[in-house]
Amino acid sequence: MANRLASELSPYLRQHAHNPVDWYPWGEEALGRAKSEKKPILLSVGYSACHWCHVMERESFDDPDVAELMNESFINIKVDREERPDLDKIYQTAVQLMTRRSGGWPLTVFLTPDLKPFYGGTYFPPEDQHGMPGFPSVLQSVSSAFTERADEVDSTAGEVLEALRSLGEERGGGEVGRDVALTAAGKLAMRFDDRYGGFGDAPKFPNTMSLDVMLRAYRRSGDEIWLSQARQSIDAMIDGGIHDHLGGGFHRYSTDPRWRIPHFEKMLYDNALIGRLLVDVWRVTRDPRYRETCVALLEYVEREMSAEDGGFYATQDADSEGREGVFFVWTPAQLNEVLGPEDASLAARYYGVDEAGNFEDGTTVLHLTRSITTLAEQVGAAEGAVAIRLEGIRKKLFDARELRPKPFRDEKIITSWNGMMAGTFAEAGAAFAEPRFVERATKALMFVRDALWSPPALSRIAKDGTRQGRGFLVDYAEVSNAALDLYEATFEASWADWARELADAALDKFWDERVGLLYFAEQSDDLVLRSEDNVDTAVASGSSSMLRALMRLDALFQEGPYHAAAERVLVRRAASAIENPFAYGHLVGVADQWVHGPCHVLFVDGEKDGQDVGALADAARATFVLGRMLTSVKDGAGSAERLLGQVPSRMGAYVCRDRTCTPSIEDPATLRGVLEEG
Repeated sequence: MANRLASELSPYLRQHAHNPVDWYPWGEEALGRAKSEKKPILLSVGYSACHWCHVMERESFDDPDVAELMNESFINIKVDREERPDLDKIYQTAVQLMTRRSGGWPLTVFLTPDLKPFYGGTYFPPEDQHGMPGFPSVLQSVSSAFTERADEVDSTAGEVLEALRSLGEERGGGEVGRDVALTAAGKLAMRFDDRYGGFGDAPKFPNTMSLDVMLRAYRRSGDEIWLSQARQSIDAMIDGGIHDHLGGGFHRYSTDPRWRIPHFEKMLYDNALIGRLLVDVWRVTRDPRYRETCVALLEYVEREMSAEDGGFYATQDADSEGREGVFFVWTPAQLNEVLGPEDASLAARYYGVDEAGNFEDGTTVLHLTRSITTLAEQVGAAEGAVAIRLEGIRKKLFDARELRPKPFRDEKIITSWNGMMAGTFAEAGAAFAEPRFVERATKALMFVRDALWSPPALSRIAKDGTRQGRGFLVDYAEVSNAALDLYEATFEASWADWARELADAALDKFWDERVGLLYFAEQSDDLVLRSEDNVDTAVASGSSSMLRALMRLDALFQEGPYHAAAERVLVRRAASAIENPFAYGHLVGVADQWVHGPCHVLFVDGEKDGQDVGALADAARATFVLGRMLTSVKDGAGSAERLLGQVPSRMGAYVCRDRTCTPSIEDPATLRGVLEEG
């Protein structure tokens, strides 16, 4: 018998549709029953690609005895965190406060009927083990506490709620100095892993926003240490098992310090963030491996994560055939079967495959053990010939892997994640002069505009022709930034106008003029409190992303409420960001852009023989420029007068910083040099 989740849009909820648990989706029916029956709520939050969510389902939610305990004492609610990140944010923070540990998924939290959290954790095993209570023990203890020690439960719930509110009342203050990126990078360096790259030990996440701070510090100071540490980290990820060497793209994180054994799910947002970082480090270094890795990543997204109507799918699972990672791993025998002995031997050397393996049951996660140059020397062959052989090997292994049962794909189209990936396609297409990527970005944003935008509101989710849920701050922010990215890649004014429309809608829905903050979500009766969205998680905070869009719009249009709103939030939060760049890395970048101001590059068309504005624009797009805003003005109209004080008489590029503009630049190499000097 299917439960109530069978009719839900979310694949994650539908995965639990045949549990014996009396599950409810979050909504009036469940919340009303909790109040009328005065029962506690058991809230379980996860997502479809979450390995430990699957484990807890098999061990506990599919167990009739455990389900009986749940059904007897609780109103059981299942939430997809990708549909309701506002709920996940509140209750994830509550569990972190209660347990003094980092959170995660599955999130398991117990609420009073009026939605106040009073106990929680993440994964619970089916039995007591290793000092961790089993889930049945937790259920019995929580039920007893709620019925027999109600006053204690109410007191705990009140304290947790007050602690959550106090986090939202945190204030910053003080001036933001011009060395903001350098100061933050110095704090990041204290946790840098000099041996393997990245930060800390294991698990290791890509931490793209921290690496972006290091690139900023390098550009501001010229100190090679920041570029060196950023490249060491990125190179280690590219070489490691977190990178899918056959199919392109990156897994979510590494379970070991050397980046070799990943947690195998692939998230759209991770690949959007890593792709954009690869574009920027290529702009700085011109090293072709960064471009090649980015192109393979985008081709993976086109092949595996793209809907026909233009949207991007959300995730690919870690599991297939009931086991984690089985789709991605190899043994020497499997290599030999696909490649034959000679090529299998070469592949094993290159990808580190041996009989012992580095994963489960003697299997190996592919990772690069040496460069092609070193491998060619070791086998006594020409480097070019070895490279050609390895590319043939990769294609054969990829084709063989395609015959395996694939991991489940969550085909939800999430608005903010689509904005992030569309922006990455636009940036890569512009930087690499690859029109196909710009076209793919255009297709994705046209889908968002047509299917998810009903002025003045964005929806959060689209699936199977249906849209669902109100958009959150991060949805408006990421799509607004993506529209500006596409404007800079195409100079089609409609995208800049839409970015402005989205930002105006976001300020109307999320801006609190009284205290100067941006809320995570619109006001709603089913939220126990309305929280600010200022701390980075796996993605940039909605607040910092919206500030970035506001500053870009201010640079472009030089009118409206954008400057004042951005200034108020930055004054309030910048000190916290500089002090803790791991939590506020994206805001550090925004603050750095704020204090240094925009670099506005204006392209003016004309008819001077031998000059090509298109080549000038391509040069600017391929250069790493902090605070960049590119504008093309036909015949010198519009913002040319605002920036230059007059309609320019010469065709070319004008670089404007601190209210001062260069004379017309007509040579792409000269333009690149001027931009790099800044």
